[in-house]
Amino acid sequence: MKTNTKKIWTYKDFLEGKLKEWEEIVNGKRIKKMPAYRRHANLNAEIVSSLSDIKKNYKILAGEVAIKVDDTTIRATDIAVVKKYIYENTFGALDCEIELVIEIEEGQLKKRYINKKIEDYLKFGIKRQIWIFLDKEEIWDIDNLGNKKVLSFNDEIDIFGVRLKIKNLL
Repeated sequence: MKTNTKKIWTYKDFLEGKLKEWEEIVNGKRIKKMPAYRRHANLNAEIVSSLSDIKKNYKILAGEVAIKVDDTTIRATDIAVVKKYIYENTFGALDCEIELVIEIEEGQLKKRYINKKIEDYLKFGIKRQIWIFLDKEEIWDIDNLGNKKVLSFNDEIDIFGVRLKIKNLL
């Protein structure tokens, strides 16, 4: 009799290139992600460009940056900011202290998916999360304790001394 067992996907599978390009691993399961729309990609580039003044002290990574939450959970973020002296330019997912992640969302993602990703980032110890919801023109600024401040695209957000107004970047 054949037993029906599901594969548990791990960080090792990620390192060996066994995942597809648009996947994360969450609790050992592969999760499909949609490719970015134009507006999403443009805003991502504008934010990275706007943060050039902090590059003396921080490494800014962009483009579905892999974060190793644990051996069975690898998340991808749009932008990650790491202190320069901590960052190592090696193969694999980020597994060091992360100062900030920025997520840009467009369209209707399930609330459960977003909340789980926020929880994973908090579990990992990311100090700050900025979630930008293009369809709602809303920003969530979340600290390392999970406290959330809700802002609009007209509000300025301060990122290590750089003041950005999302409305002006679109």
